[in-house]
Amino acid sequence: MENLAKLIAALASLAWPAALGLLLFKLQVPIRSLLESGLKRKFTIKVAGNELTMEEASEQQRAIVSDLQAKLAELEKRLNMGAVPEVLQMAPPAPSGKRILWVDDKPKNNSYLIATLEERGVRVDTALSTDEGVAQFKKMNYDIVVSDMGRPESDKAGIDLTRKIKQVRPQTPVYIFCGTWAARTLRAEALAAGVAEITASGSTLLSALPLS
Repeated sequence: MENLAKLIAALASLAWPAALGLLLFKLQVPIRSLLESGLKRKFTIKVAGNELTMEEASEQQRAIVSDLQAKLAELEKRLNMGAVPEVLQMAPPAPSGKRILWVDDKPKNNSYLIATLEERGVRVDTALSTDEGVAQFKKMNYDIVVSDMGRPESDKAGIDLTRKIKQVRPQTPVYIFCGTWAARTLRAEALAAGVAEITASGSTLLSALPLS
């Protein structure tokens, strides 16, 4: 029973990585057909309303695949088995209906993550700065706020935003999606400011968001 519980918990942790993988699978045909000519002619594609060059799309896919590989390795380690068990077929999650404010001065870097959320029925609005984000937050009743950490305005803009969001509606959870260095070095400060989670992993972020 204990092993079964571990297996169920581990498979549950694959839900969002599996959703990311499914999104990439759906998009691989148009991307593959455009990739060769796109690299030569500077073609672009649209993902979650953002226009990406072939290089940008490829880099985001590379990061997602790398993240998925790390999650599978973690799953294998947790199960303490020689190989990852066959993934059980799971029913698609029900539409969420949540609304997220995502603050990042380079929003197209998150295109595939936003597209994954939108497939779940999540409405994602973007803002480019702390001031713009706070202004939008005051106008709309957002369920969740996601932010990067460093922006031109401040190296700790994500923490600054969190403090301002908590002054307006303290019950709204704030998540920071940032680089590995900031996720490790600024974690304690971010949590002390009221951040619900800070991570450099896209699948970890998606798993942590309270969408149900």
